[in-house]
Amino acid sequence: MGGTIEDAMPLLVRHVGVWQGEYVHLDSKNREIDRHRSTLICRLTAHDATEQLVQSNIYDWPNQTREVRYFKATLSNDRLIIENENIVGWVAPLSLDQTQRTVMVAWTKTDDPSFRYYEMITLAEDGNSKSRTWHWYHNGMLVKRTLVDEKLISRDWATYDDPSYYQYIPRGAR
Repeated sequence: MGGTIEDAMPLLVRHVGVWQGEYVHLDSKNREIDRHRSTLICRLTAHDATEQLVQSNIYDWPNQTREVRYFKATLSNDRLIIENENIVGWVAPLSLDQTQRTVMVAWTKTDDPSFRYYEMITLAEDGNSKSRTWHWYHNGMLVKRTLVDEKLISRDWATYDDPSYYQYIPRGAR
């Protein structure tokens, strides 16, 4: 592995940019329990040993409520490590995928380590869309699934950036 994210994980660098899509949440019996729009702003910052992949997820519901999630990931051995006030986890390309288009994510909630989440992200061959599948577990039991389809809007994330996207803002807080 190289010393930078660009060297070590070129697949993750292909996710840099602005993505828009829709999240569909299902309960453990596959019944829809929530649906909302999303904008993800994924940034690669710095170009040295402190290089980070930084992402803001902006979720918008039909009732005009919004939530912002903010993640910073730093390279450690064969994965990116995420730690914030809500989660602790990792992101890594799936080395067994011969197409080199699949990323795995795993985390636990900081306030409830028995809550685990696993995600698979697959980038389309042309790099302009991706699909994501989440599995949510609590005390070892599947409680929810999330399906996400996203389209690349722009590689120029700075045009879409906003200082308010660099913090966690719970749904309906503003």
